[in-house]
Amino acid sequence: MQCFNRKTVVVAVVLYVHIVLLALGAAKAQSDGPGPAYSFVYLGDIHFDKRCHHDFEWVQANMPADIRQIEGYIRNTQEYIPGLLRRVQTSIQSAHGQIKMVIQGGDLVEGLCGSRALQETQFKDAKEFIRNNIPNSPFIPTKGNHDITGPSAKEAFDSVMLPWLSNECARQTDSASFYFTKGPDLFVFFDAYHNNDLGWLEKTLSQNRARYVFVVMHPPAVPYGARSTWHLFSRAQEKDVRERFLNILGANKVVLLTAHLHKYSLLARRTSTGAFVQFSINSVISSPKISVKDQLEGVENYGGALIELEPEFQPDTRQQRQRLLEDEKPYIGYFEYADFPGYAIISVSDTAINIAIYTGDSDRVWRNVPLASVVNN
Repeated sequence: MQCFNRKTVVVAVVLYVHIVLLALGAAKAQSDGPGPAYSFVYLGDIHFDKRCHHDFEWVQANMPADIRQIEGYIRNTQEYIPGLLRRVQTSIQSAHGQIKMVIQGGDLVEGLCGSRALQETQFKDAKEFIRNNIPNSPFIPTKGNHDITGPSAKEAFDSVMLPWLSNECARQTDSASFYFTKGPDLFVFFDAYHNNDLGWLEKTLSQNRARYVFVVMHPPAVPYGARSTWHLFSRAQEKDVRERFLNILGANKVVLLTAHLHKYSLLARRTSTGAFVQFSINSVISSPKISVKDQLEGVENYGGALIELEPEFQPDTRQQRQRLLEDEKPYIGYFEYADFPGYAIISVSDTAINIAIYTGDSDRVWRNVPLASVVNN
């Protein structure tokens, strides 16, 4: 496929999102005076897992096709996740206080444990594992589908994770839909599975003055790649709900952070109320050798042909997935895609949002994407 050259891509994304976030300054009241500059680490899916977390008799009886997947995540947890978290901690230490927190995009754990007790143990072990590797920085995950998959998994999430989130955010959190502020910026975590109340989201975004608005949610709002039915509100009967959701994101010029598809993507999506940016990354490392595959740049690469990236995936839904992508194509103002695991460091200031993207647990930047230049009003 024909791709833009690097210079053209960078100029395009800067100009496009510059316009998006300048509109935020015109539409919303800004903080008085310059705001603080800081950074945070963003991680995608991790799927932390150990063999002792599972009742394999239950898994064999109820989810036999997932046994191979579980075995893979157990191996990843032993061999690769420690290196990733150590790299994150090294980045935090070398930043000398500039990196304020770690945000994780859901599916922190694999789930599929078989009982509430085992699921609670998995969450507690994940917390201990993170604290052993990242001892001091706030670590704030959003709810993923695997985090609440299995018997009484939702109850286990509420009993273990909500107190954890309250501690990490330094505010009482009674739901996986919650928010906090960092300086002049608003961070909203949206529960895509149990508390996806658009009235709450709209009210939260409209009532909080912010320089920038980040929304963190496990599934994407805009489909990309071959698995184009995996975004939130993707069913035909949810069309009107999705339209409202997209318009809320657009009206607030949101930077949406997602995961779920185990792929990298950056796109800008127009709505009738404005445009928003969606950034996705995958942090499931399953090999010591990391390569970037299927790299695409440019809106001409967005559309039905993306289903060919995974030609064996759900052949019976091929036409549906292709149609969804074609329906979205007229609204896409910028598009990048690639297949690799890694992490990102997002730096925020009055004049820019910059995303430094790393492959695997490397300390070398794969690419820097300047999201916007902002003029304070």
